[in-house]
Amino acid sequence: MNIKENSNFKSVELSDEEIDIYSLKNCDFTSHASFDRFERFDEAFELNKTDGRPAPFDRIFRVDKGHPDGAELHCVTENGIIFILNEEKFRNWEGCIVTVLFARVNQTKRLYNAVGIEFPEPIRRKCEEWERRGLNQS
Repeated sequence: MNIKENSNFKSVELSDEEIDIYSLKNCDFTSHASFDRFERFDEAFELNKTDGRPAPFDRIFRVDKGHPDGAELHCVTENGIIFILNEEKFRNWEGCIVTVLFARVNQTKRLYNAVGIEFPEPIRRKCEEWERRGLNQS
């Protein structure tokens, strides 16, 4: 288990959760999710395809931000999209999706650096594409 301090997170570690990206289609959002998040989720799921199939998660990070609702699971796809889940709610199959990000390079790189894993170049390129396209602005 790798846990390192980070100015953005209380702690980050690799999660041993095994989450199939398809299972997220059956999850609900947390109660504070906005309409924009629903739309972004649908767009992210559509753009997270490789050869017509959803790209799997490259890594899942357990992130503790000190939030009262507990830790989050930051699920990074091979296409540089991050699905953020509330860990406890996910385990109980409650509304667990906090948000989805068309990740910026630095957002994603921070996660990998925090656990001492090299940031994969293909994911970096996808993050750069999301930045060029302006998809991570909302």
